[in-house]
Amino acid sequence: MKIRHCILLASALLLTWSLKAQEQLPANEVFEFLSFPRGVAQTGMAGAGKTLLSESTALAAFDNPAVLPFALNHVDATVVYGRWAPAHPNTLTNNLGGGVSARLGKGFAVSAAVINQAHAEVDFGGEAGTFTPRDLVVAFGAGVSFGEHVSVGVSARLVKQQVMADYQLSATAITAMVQYRKDALNVAAGLANLGAGVKSENESVSSLPASARLAASYELPAGPGAFTCALDADYYFSGKIGVSAGVAYAFKDMLFARAGYRYATAGAAFPSHLALGVGAKWKGLGLDISYLTANAQIGNSICAGISYRF
Repeated sequence: MKIRHCILLASALLLTWSLKAQEQLPANEVFEFLSFPRGVAQTGMAGAGKTLLSESTALAAFDNPAVLPFALNHVDATVVYGRWAPAHPNTLTNNLGGGVSARLGKGFAVSAAVINQAHAEVDFGGEAGTFTPRDLVVAFGAGVSFGEHVSVGVSARLVKQQVMADYQLSATAITAMVQYRKDALNVAAGLANLGAGVKSENESVSSLPASARLAASYELPAGPGAFTCALDADYYFSGKIGVSAGVAYAFKDMLFARAGYRYATAGAAFPSHLALGVGAKWKGLGLDISYLTANAQIGNSICAGISYRF
């Protein structure tokens, strides 16, 4: 119980601090990739599915730590690769990362994850030469359940962006969520990517893509497998909106087909697009692949991941 009390107290303090920090921030945003889903099953449903218990929770610290206590497995580990926005060298990033989640006792679970992104090489000319900008995101999360139906989770992401060899930006983003579970229904709500933003050399501040988040999913038997539908929505404090709707079918918990569509207003961190995904699982070992299309910015993005759950 002491651990649970500490998490609740930390949640309250972090939310209070983050909300106060957000009050004075302008609408321009930085580190927009914090809004991108990292789980391959989620990318196959256009970002929907943050409340799903049937999918890997190893990367839950990135988007919904409240799902951790309800995880179906004791330990969940994954390695993921993504080739995002390859349409233009200015937007292309190659992402490699991984994470692990573990239930440490009844109603308590933790997660740790990391993502490293490499941008296209930049030629500064002359003595400066070339440099490959990189982003590093390290996430830690914990969740506590209260009975069989309600859980609370908090995660912190430490972000570093190496823009030039001698110039680096950094920030901390906090996500706090509450999830309700009842039979096949899961609903979660909370605040994502809260933080003080990034201050430039001229003292101007760029805010993080902070949002109020609502997510829901429903899983039901369908023939020899199970059918899932999910709806996730973010209202960004900069005034933008993003809504993801996704469906998935699992055949005997071995083969998976996924699809989704995301609608987002102009300038949203994670834009409108169509997504497709497939997966396979055998004795706890899983392979997932997703493909994003119908968008000039992130179209032809491909994500793949290997996971192991027991």
